[in-house]
Amino acid sequence: MSNDAPAPASPPRNLMLGIALVQGIALLLLWRALTHETWPATQPVVNFPLWTIAVTYPALLLLSLESGRILRTVIRVSLFAAVLILPAAYIGWQASPQGEFPIESLVFVYVVTMGIACFKALMYLQHFAADAPVTYRTLFRYSWRNALVVGLTAPLVWGVALILFLWGALFGAIGIDFFADLFARDWFLFPVLAVVFGLGVLIFRRLATVIDGITSLLEGLIRLLFPLVVSVVTIFLATLPFTGLQPLWETGNGTALLMGINIIALFFANAVYQPGRRPPYPLIVHRLLYGGACLLPIVSLLAFYGLYLRIAQYGWTVERCWALVLCCLMALFSAGYAAGIVRRRDGWPEFLGGVNRIMGWAIVALTLLVNTPLLDFRAISLASQFARVERGDIEIHDFDFFYAREHLARPAWLRTQALLAEAEDSDERLAELIRDPRPQRTPLADALDVWERVVYRPAPFDVPEDLRPFVESSYAAIYDNVMLVEVDLNGDGTPEYVVIGSTDYALLRAEGFYRQDGEWVSLNMIGNGPASPDTDFGPSLQSGAIETIPPEFQDLRIGDVEFSVVPRR
Repeated sequence: MSNDAPAPASPPRNLMLGIALVQGIALLLLWRALTHETWPATQPVVNFPLWTIAVTYPALLLLSLESGRILRTVIRVSLFAAVLILPAAYIGWQASPQGEFPIESLVFVYVVTMGIACFKALMYLQHFAADAPVTYRTLFRYSWRNALVVGLTAPLVWGVALILFLWGALFGAIGIDFFADLFARDWFLFPVLAVVFGLGVLIFRRLATVIDGITSLLEGLIRLLFPLVVSVVTIFLATLPFTGLQPLWETGNGTALLMGINIIALFFANAVYQPGRRPPYPLIVHRLLYGGACLLPIVSLLAFYGLYLRIAQYGWTVERCWALVLCCLMALFSAGYAAGIVRRRDGWPEFLGGVNRIMGWAIVALTLLVNTPLLDFRAISLASQFARVERGDIEIHDFDFFYAREHLARPAWLRTQALLAEAEDSDERLAELIRDPRPQRTPLADALDVWERVVYRPAPFDVPEDLRPFVESSYAAIYDNVMLVEVDLNGDGTPEYVVIGSTDYALLRAEGFYRQDGEWVSLNMIGNGPASPDTDFGPSLQSGAIETIPPEFQDLRIGDVEFSVVPRR
């Protein structure tokens, strides 16, 4: 395999290890502020940019610095890091005021998007630092090198951490606790593991030939799988005229499946075909494969259609906004490839590089924009869901306040606080839904099929209407056999309900429901069925006597503290 990207010059060892040490100290200080709830952790608008710079700036330098190009690289990386401060500050503002709502979803999306932006930008930063014309083949090789360097360094860091843990545990077993105490200290772990990361990057970057060899191996494996992927796409599309789209949408994840196969096919096409290289397959196979690749825009259109159906029915959510973005990216990639195939036929890989260079910049821009007010999916989702209320599609009491609190951050907090102030004296039920939101259970469109399969015990009974969505969402598409039991579990004279689901493969699950303050509350129930997994427990469930069993061990209360006893089995 020709090495399209030049082997990096000798990375500056001492400088890189120094950068890694400084990064470890910076992360330690930020961690201390976070755990002790002191500034800047109490100010998300400041805290997010500081964490972003502390993580990304040193990492980008470690992955791109080369002897003879140090100043040029530092300037370019510094400019890109300065750009990252703006979306970081906006996300910090979205997480404000601190502690008023969960931010896990916000942080997860931010970390993923910033990771993608940095990964894509790193290739261009390395190119610019080398002061060479931007070519797709070089960008492609940089992407593989960077991914493998990080992918090999991460296990090294985890390995060192594991060895330190075992070291401390081993000496602790013989009464020497010094090492266990030392290795558990954050002031030890952060600098040490940061230096290990820097050392790992240094080592693996120097092994460019080995990294390129691993790349060749992975490309060879993908080359074997690409015809299979294209065959799956072709056969799937050929069967759709006979089956229709309805079975695909009834799975509930048809759009996700289409997007998944589209992403895999595009990634494999990129790994297999490179501009300037001969096709890796015989000519007839090559033509069949790019003929199949021409069908990928159809897969993108089907994914668009499936997403449109969900949005038209239920409005926008953050997940659907992301799905639209991915659909657009996949459609642009696949349309670009198809245009290249139509124009160049056998020589279409020469067209691939131009499409990917343009789309690479688009991905960097997009991953930055989604963390700015220009493309705020949380605000879009909130506006869409409240628009459904204003149109009368749903009642305000059916609004998913739990989703809004968990995923929509500051926009949802501001809107619900204003709504709470209005409902405090006029609508106590609405006020309670806002103060203490609970997850919603979404009824299924084909719920009739579920209830036709339900076995009622001890005798047929009327199921409370507001309990039905719980049964439908939990058991509809998972279990072959569904049983609903009406029984007084807590002895208060009113019935509780237990839903039991089983499959032909001996999978058994049960969930109980009881009313608390007018709402259904879930009870997790652990089944202790027959000892042998091959035993058919269906007849026992359908005809066995129903009885409640007092607990073997009662709960223990000491002052205001209660302990529930769960026997080990």
